Amino acid sequence: MRLLISFLSLTLFAGLLSCSEQEWYKKSFSEDEMKQLSPQLRGGRTYYYQGSVPEQFQLKEAFKMDSTDADLWREFGTARVKRGILDEMYYFYNEAVKQKPEKWAGFRGYLYLYFYRDYNRAIADFNLGDEVNGEVDYSQGQSHDYMRGISYYGLENYETALDYLNRYINKVTEEEGEAWVDVYAILYKGLSLLKLNQFDDAMTEFNRALKYYPTLSDCFYHKARIYIARRQFDLALKELESAETNFRKGYFHQRPYVEVLEQIYLQDIEELRKEITTI
Repeated sequence: MRLLISFLSLTLFAGLLSCSEQEWYKKSFSEDEMKQLSPQLRGGRTYYYQGSVPEQFQLKEAFKMDSTDADLWREFGTARVKRGILDEMYYFYNEAVKQKPEKWAGFRGYLYLYFYRDYNRAIADFNLGDEVNGEVDYSQGQSHDYMRGISYYGLENYETALDYLNRYINKVTEEEGEAWVDVYAILYKGLSLLKLNQFDDAMTEFNRALKYYPTLSDCFYHKARIYIARRQFDLALKELESAETNFRKGYFHQRPYVEVLEQIYLQDIEELRKEITTI
């Protein structure tokens, strides 16, 4: 028994000696190792709320390892976007686009369009993204032609807006079928035609949008506007009834965080109805 105890003691002592020589925590990394570790730290953001202190701390640790990581710069910027910190958003996204324009130029354009309504900068970014990628690209799931169309609508250049919206609509229709067209692109095409007083064509587009989104309140509302212009008040009131019913159910064009161009509200529907009753 004593022999066994002595043997075990020697074994434990030898083990402790070997442990003391082992490198338990690595304190320095090569440049290549740091570039590999940075995305792993950046990827850990999924465990924390975006923009939270733990998430930002983790991103800063990743930044120490690779300050050229465009995706990291973009991630810093996204938290600022959602909190309305424009100057910091611009700084971080600017760096992301410098490092990787093929990936982030169009996305920054998306932000300029929907969050800041800076239409000229949005168009410039869509153009840059397409130039470096060699094709009409998509950002945040939306065609740059589609978003260019909305940008020109915002600039009140309705003819050019129609040109880009048609490019998008025709391309998707030819390649995938009309049912795959974003219904809001059709809505904005109708709105562009309405701005140009092309009422018949606008009505056709609103009806086409309703074919794919039969409860879209916006289309009923804008159809009512056309009927009022034609002095067909009974038809206008009928459209407004459908507009209100569907609006109250939440079926209208909207986006998280921001108000969309030409977003309608219940007050708009009510005021248009009052307009008819006072004629």
